Amino acid sequence: MVFGVGNLFAVLCFLPVGYLADRIGRKPLLVGTWLASTVGAAAFIPLQEWHGAFVGSALYWSGSAAVPVLSAQLATTTPRGALGRALGLVFGAYFFGNILGSPLAGPIAATIGLRGTIALAVGAFALSAALVFGITGSAPIRERARFQVSRTYWTLLFITPFASVLSIVSIALFPVYLRDVAAIPLERIGIYPGLVSLGAAVLAAGNGRFADEFGPVPALIGGAGVLTAGAGLIALSGRSEPLIVVAALLLGATQAANPVLAAVVERILPPTRLALGYASYQLAFAVGFGSGGTLAGFLYEADPLLPFLVTVALALPVAALVAIVIVRIAPVAGLPPPRTLQG
Repeated sequence: MVFGVGNLFAVLCFLPVGYLADRIGRKPLLVGTWLASTVGAAAFIPLQEWHGAFVGSALYWSGSAAVPVLSAQLATTTPRGALGRALGLVFGAYFFGNILGSPLAGPIAATIGLRGTIALAVGAFALSAALVFGITGSAPIRERARFQVSRTYWTLLFITPFASVLSIVSIALFPVYLRDVAAIPLERIGIYPGLVSLGAAVLAAGNGRFADEFGPVPALIGGAGVLTAGAGLIALSGRSEPLIVVAALLLGATQAANPVLAAVVERILPPTRLALGYASYQLAFAVGFGSGGTLAGFLYEADPLLPFLVTVALALPVAALVAIVIVRIAPVAGLPPPRTLQG
């Protein structure tokens, strides 16, 4: 419940933070959200009972509101032809941090205790927040034009929650599946979320670059194909750890579409409302992401394989639906025609 309240608060922050970023500049909002997240993490250190965790959780998760602002910052400081690559590298760096942090957290906590581990994490947060001061600032936008976008953008916004469900439904209870069904020893279960994060880091960066070279539609379909293969391999792997290792890496494709779609969204948003537009998109994504976690629970309770089978059944059709919308956007957004692999 504590983290649920924090996530809800973060969702409520998206639109106000995006609006203010366009009005007063992106850098102050980036610094503010990063600092709020750091303070929220620090608030857990002196806790004696769980009720006080609500404030810390709300502040900590409010840092999520930096994502659309950072996307807008990249969109205005990166050439369009390299935007997918830049977004992919930034999103991939996040998952790379998970790879480093997850296996270290347990041994560190065992050595210096839970509070000491949180304090160490707060120090890392503080360093991250300090680095944000080095980001190039953007001048406030004085123009007060209305937020006007094409109908196709609203269509994309409408289907985004359904697509984002698939970014979580197969991995939300993956560790539970590994313990209950695959019979992975408890001491090795933590390796597999790390493998998913490694796959996500590599595939997000690679798919963003692929989209820059060959267009967003092949990148979306390719990412969905990799995700389908990963979820299908889990369903067929039984208790074969080598197969599960490969499948875990492929399940990282749950995040492969993110830099591709973020780069497409930039082309159809008004420059004066870029952060607000990204915030709207992030809000739609968060609605589906949260619903997907809940859906995963119901599916797993019915049959542990259902989250993976649903992913196998829907990943490619949903990607094709999004691709159709992108094709409709292309003439308005000025998207380049897809290149073939031969050149």
